[in-house]
Amino acid sequence: SDVLKRLFLPPKDPSLTLSSDYQWLVVTQEPPLPSIELLAKPEEKLAGLRFDPALFTPSRLDYATSLVMQHMATGEKQTIELPENSEGIRYIRFHPSKPYFVFSSKVKNELLLELYKCELGDDGKWSIQKIPLGQRMNFVYGCAYQFSSDGNKLLVKVIPGNWPEQPPQEPVSTGPAIQAVAKDARKAPGRTYQDLLKNEYDEAKLKYFLTTELLCVDTTSLDVNLVQQSSGGCLIRSLQSSPCGRFVLTQLATKFSYSVPISRFGKDVQVWDLGSDSIVDVASLPVDDEIPLSYDACTRHPRSFHFHPCQDHTVVFAKALDGGEGLNEPFEGERDALYTRALDDTSLTLGDPVKLVGLDWRYSDLDFCESGMGIIEEYRWSDRMERKWILEESGEKRLLWERSWEDRYTAPGEPMTRRGSRGRYFIVQPTPTSIYLQGPGASPLGDRPFLDLLDFGSEEIKTTRLWRCIAPLEGELDETKEVNGTLPTERKDIYESMVALLPDNDSIMIGRESKTTPRNYFLTKLSDQSEVQVTKFQHPQPDLLGISKELVQYKRDDGVELTANLYLPANYDGTPRPTLFWAYPREFKDAKAAGQVKGSKHRFVSAHWASPVHWAAKGWVIMDDFSLPVIGEGEAQPNDSFIAQIVMGATAAVNYVKERGVCDKNRCAVGGHSYGSFMTAHLLSHTSLFAAGIGRSGAFNRTLTPMSFQSEDRSIWEAQDVYITMSPLIHVKKYSLQERVGKLLLIHGEADENSGTYPMQSERYFAALKAFGIESRLVILPHERHSYRAK
Repeated sequence: SDVLKRLFLPPKDPSLTLSSDYQWLVVTQEPPLPSIELLAKPEEKLAGLRFDPALFTPSRLDYATSLVMQHMATGEKQTIELPENSEGIRYIRFHPSKPYFVFSSKVKNELLLELYKCELGDDGKWSIQKIPLGQRMNFVYGCAYQFSSDGNKLLVKVIPGNWPEQPPQEPVSTGPAIQAVAKDARKAPGRTYQDLLKNEYDEAKLKYFLTTELLCVDTTSLDVNLVQQSSGGCLIRSLQSSPCGRFVLTQLATKFSYSVPISRFGKDVQVWDLGSDSIVDVASLPVDDEIPLSYDACTRHPRSFHFHPCQDHTVVFAKALDGGEGLNEPFEGERDALYTRALDDTSLTLGDPVKLVGLDWRYSDLDFCESGMGIIEEYRWSDRMERKWILEESGEKRLLWERSWEDRYTAPGEPMTRRGSRGRYFIVQPTPTSIYLQGPGASPLGDRPFLDLLDFGSEEIKTTRLWRCIAPLEGELDETKEVNGTLPTERKDIYESMVALLPDNDSIMIGRESKTTPRNYFLTKLSDQSEVQVTKFQHPQPDLLGISKELVQYKRDDGVELTANLYLPANYDGTPRPTLFWAYPREFKDAKAAGQVKGSKHRFVSAHWASPVHWAAKGWVIMDDFSLPVIGEGEAQPNDSFIAQIVMGATAAVNYVKERGVCDKNRCAVGGHSYGSFMTAHLLSHTSLFAAGIGRSGAFNRTLTPMSFQSEDRSIWEAQDVYITMSPLIHVKKYSLQERVGKLLLIHGEADENSGTYPMQSERYFAALKAFGIESRLVILPHERHSYRAK
């Protein structure tokens, strides 16, 4: 329709990238929705990767067609001309400390990306210069380049010299593809993965496309040298520069598997000395296909290798002390531990592992301050609990908080990080006993993001609120959660979010938007609230002007609080309208947390491919993201009563809009994407609430995902009734016998790559609908994946 063309065919909003010194914005413009021709280009599907075999890049890439540098404080803009032969640019990466970045340029009418640097000169002008590599870059497994921590070198993955121009030819047959389970083998449950290796030919192709050499480019002279350890090529999975810049921590794929993706292939972990051909072995690990299904489980092998950011060349890694089994007893009270191994830079040998810290729960994350102090996080999935600790250099730890991550109202936020010395990101520490926290600021009035100063200098840990999204015009406020503990004098119906804390620790970059004004960016000072507007983006979709948005609250029959974003069409006359209900069920262990308000009614009203909002431009009422919590408190699991709970939630949503008088009960439709499509099929099978449904890219037979799905971590053999009951395919007969049998539109991307949502899921379900004469339509979108892109 003309409305859809006006909504989705204009150019996208510009993309913004902040420079390392927070002085400049890179503004790039990407094209609108891509053509089906782009999606139809050949792609390889190997080991969980999808990539363009001609370009050696991920497939279906967009390229920015303009490049503008904008000074943050003054607003000065410089348009940078792209190379004459450029079709567009991508992969902008900033130098860790200088006004200098690199990018890739797609050469017109050639299967080639070239590397350029862009640097700010002494005259205040930005200029570009080609970096001649002499070999093609390889982006198959991530961006091909990164700066060393000291910024003196640019490390670039390239296709080896004298590499064959074409991949190995497919043989008539590679013989049988054999997999086996050895006698007395460990249990190896496997989730439902797509695009796995299938035979020896797939292995040969993966080696061809993933094999790379590593070049080291001097960032001043642009001299290029081969990193000798990579000579001839190797399968590089990851690279990390040491803080001193001399070494690189590499992880190389060494052992393949037909049952797990490349992220769990066997690997060798090594430290390479960039000044010689020396290799220091850190670990050699097997294929990681034995992880139990429980979300409290992990690999039994060492994991999470990285350099300690505060030491020149010390390796940190984690290891499960309970064998990785989530149900096993902890070892001496601890489930996980972190270890360090110091590298002697003279003898190039690693010291023995030294225990840094032990954890009662499962290790999640570790960030450091430049002082050497760390913040370490652990979690326990079974009851959705998390802990954060201060980790001293000595290994002593002090509890910051222990809480349920489901409780959004009490979320204290996350430590703010900023690029610091030697190019690494550190937690910002304004004093030896304080850090900054930023969070979404969930509240009964909706999300109001905040910035706090957390002081742990005394026995009692204290927080001071430095900034918070402006309060809405209506609603009661808690002064203890406002800036400086006082109620604001000014209130507006807008939404603000934190983007960055600048190096002076007084200036912050924030985003600001309202229902009718798109997000723009501002520099604000905490000390005097002065501000400078950085961007002035205009409304990109004027057809949506006039649509009203409310964050509504109601209850389901058991008293659980629910919310939804209610959209009413422009010039709404108060009469009942056809209504589209759109949702995505979510699991909870706490009913109180499930009922908390999420989101903000003051966010900008815009439409994108996954959103149902464009229906409001056609006169419909929309109940978007209406709450469908699935709760399992105590020993109960959420999915034990999945159907009853989503029916109760949907009934409450329909009753709410009917009582408001905005919904025509005879013209209600329900829809969702992925798990929301699964939900749609259930609601049509178990209720007569809806005259129609839209199910996009769903899964309808849980026996095809027998070893866990979504947040369910029990297998079909542990919870057989749950898997059977939660399969809409099983309930098609019941669907056909409803008092009102809703018609169903099924949509699925032909090239869906998402775990568990094979196109076959929709095809089999449609066949069942057809068998029972249920009015339905199946639309398979050519070349589309789980998320749809083509215009």
